[in-house]
Amino acid sequence: MIIEHTLLSNDLFGDLNPKDWPISIDDLPPGSALVGGSVRDGLLNKLSPKPDLDFVIPINAIKFSENLSKKINATYIKLDEKRDIARLVINGWTLDFARQVGGNLKDDLLRRDFRINAIALKLQEKPEIYDPVGGLDDLKSKKIVAISEMNLLDDPLRLLRGFRLMCELDFELEKKTKRFLKNNVEKLNNVAPERIKMEILKILHSKWNSSVWQTYSELQLLKKWNDDNLIDLELKRKDIASKSPLQGCFLAKLTFLLSDEGLSRLTFSKNEIKRCKNLRFWVHKINDLDIEDLSEDERFQLHIDLEEDLPSFILFLKERYSSPWLKRWKDPSDALFHPSSPLDGHLLQKVFQLPPGPSLGELIRHLSKEKAYGRFFTDTEALEVARKWILENSPFL
Repeated sequence: MIIEHTLLSNDLFGDLNPKDWPISIDDLPPGSALVGGSVRDGLLNKLSPKPDLDFVIPINAIKFSENLSKKINATYIKLDEKRDIARLVINGWTLDFARQVGGNLKDDLLRRDFRINAIALKLQEKPEIYDPVGGLDDLKSKKIVAISEMNLLDDPLRLLRGFRLMCELDFELEKKTKRFLKNNVEKLNNVAPERIKMEILKILHSKWNSSVWQTYSELQLLKKWNDDNLIDLELKRKDIASKSPLQGCFLAKLTFLLSDEGLSRLTFSKNEIKRCKNLRFWVHKINDLDIEDLSEDERFQLHIDLEEDLPSFILFLKERYSSPWLKRWKDPSDALFHPSSPLDGHLLQKVFQLPPGPSLGELIRHLSKEKAYGRFFTDTEALEVARKWILENSPFL
């Protein structure tokens, strides 16, 4: 067992490749350890080329970081004066330094959120993995296990982080941990919106397996920001979980997690809110009508509103539409799925002596729709369609 542990420690140290770090291990004070995501991801063989490095050191971290920043010419950021945490940024690397909490490294690790995040690599002459709470076993069993409920409540953002880790790692929430999350949802109300948003963005960019949808529906971690959501939170369409190629759709997940009001309160951009509103509107529309029941104008407007985000919308379509719609969306020459006018506004103004304004916009839309439904194929034909529209609408121009 000792030999196996030593080999694992050596393998992890080798995978972390300290020779590439922007600092030398000799720069660190004796008793320092690497903790957190880089240790976890290294053990899972999921290290990025420049992983974020989180160090626990037994001396004043802010003062140490400030001095080290001058030595290596890094950007220095004081993150938390009260908790003595600082950050250095250099050449794409992010290094965080925190003063050890408690009398020793074990005390520090026992105050962390989940057991898989409480594994340390002691940076000594012979690097050694230190796992006082059983995080290695959780990595093997692919489980997210909280160290304690009290630890989660020390920083309620950890409640949302547990769900995020489930999404990112494709792990399962242990039953007691899931109960901790569910019983303390209201505590998230006390977390700053900016911090909530950062966790949500990480959740959105992770891959979701079918159990993630169900787990979120059960936990409702973001219900404060989701009360008036029109998207069916139970996702009762049985085929949605099987559409694995579309599971990464950012907008579908964002619309699923947050209402329009929630998006605004969590400071998402106007463009993101608009895109979610459009998706929500059309999902609600097809819950009442079949796609075949949409009028020509409605179908055209759907593709204008959702051209960029059609893969997210396809998640909510009936199975028979999914593949053909996705195939058409992938074809940039498909004039319905990628609406555009065959003639630009400047040409139309010049040829027909039209002033700029709403009428010109209506003509461009008309030409785009006629092109989408294949009613002309050349620019000459497009000009004739424009001429007829102008004659028919001349009393209003």
